[in-house]
Amino acid sequence: MKRYFFATLASILLLLASATSVFACGLWAYQPKTPKALQK
Repeated sequence: MKRYFFATLASILLLLASATSVFACGLWAYQPKTPKALQK
């Protein structure tokens, strides 16, 4: 049971990390020349 929980947690973390990476890449590509937005 612990192994199943660990595998599920790892897959969720991996999915969240990939989604965050894709979102960050998309946001950076949408605003390539706006350093002020990153200086909040």
